[in-house]
Amino acid sequence: MKKTIISLLLTAIFAVSISGCGANTNIPSETTAQTTTVETTSEPTTTETTEDPRGHYEFKPVVMSSIFKDIMGEDMCWAYTNYINAVMAKEDSFEVKSVHDYDWMIGQFPSQFHPLYFVYTESNYDGAYKNGRATFQYKISKEELAAKETEFEKIVTDILNENLRDDYSDFEKVLALYLYFAENYTYDYDALELDPIEADKKLSSYRFFFDKKGICFECSGAYNFLLLQAGVDCTSGGGYSHAGKDGHAWSYVTINGKNYHVDPTWVMGKPGDLSYLMMTDSKREQEGEFKKSEMSIGCHYKEDHNGDKYNADDDFFAPLWGGTLTSWDYKKNIIYYIDKDGNEATFDYSKFG
Repeated sequence: MKKTIISLLLTAIFAVSISGCGANTNIPSETTAQTTTVETTSEPTTTETTEDPRGHYEFKPVVMSSIFKDIMGEDMCWAYTNYINAVMAKEDSFEVKSVHDYDWMIGQFPSQFHPLYFVYTESNYDGAYKNGRATFQYKISKEELAAKETEFEKIVTDILNENLRDDYSDFEKVLALYLYFAENYTYDYDALELDPIEADKKLSSYRFFFDKKGICFECSGAYNFLLLQAGVDCTSGGGYSHAGKDGHAWSYVTINGKNYHVDPTWVMGKPGDLSYLMMTDSKREQEGEFKKSEMSIGCHYKEDHNGDKYNADDDFFAPLWGGTLTSWDYKKNIIYYIDKDGNEATFDYSKFG
């Protein structure tokens, strides 16, 4: 739909009505135990190695998840690529096959897959589509946008290259960025005071990167974007809690053909907490009482509650839940942690290494 429904999307599905999306206050306290590879201290998470510790990631203008592609279809994905290329070239129109594709694409894709363009471009609304082309408009000058592109791309690639190695597996990328979010971002309780209209104007994954704080849809959107940039198949998840009747958004990753819930919001400010990493549907319901049948995966407005269409049932990572990381040896594919019972433990993730 057109971008005018984005406030409905955020308010009705992810509860950016601001009554929900609260940070979980029952997260185990952090530890500062010695680490071997990834430290869980107050300093930003980095990888220690005698080899080159930095990745060599470059910014990808067009990224999208496989689930979103499945929901939206090839024609809209094609139109989105054309739109991105048009904005990068500072043009004012792009090819699209129908007004239906234009309305849905311009209203959904930028918010999911390009935080910067979502904030600074918008639909021309009625009459924008004509004879296979559609127009859009810029909210700032094209020169200003070009400068912001350079700034934003540097922020994104710096985060990736300072926290990920080129040889990390998809799971290791998920873990490294999960730890990075825990240590470097905080929940924005002041945003809870915003009314829905003001929240729609001020809150976004784009501002999350700059302010280092945000609420659930901002946090999960930023996390998803970084994972997609790093080549990990990832989309959004969301639902309403039966515990607090609040809405919440998180991340939904697909690795080795299996789906997992990851909640970067509930780990912010709690370094090392592994409770919300690689969760199954049943674990997601346990943590917050989000029922699978009432979840929304991917494009929430279009398919509404489609949780039953997708399964996250691999409990390989269950031993980590409730635990706190003490160190991580990526070369041996071993996580060292304190388990939920307070015992020192190791976890071999070689099948995901």
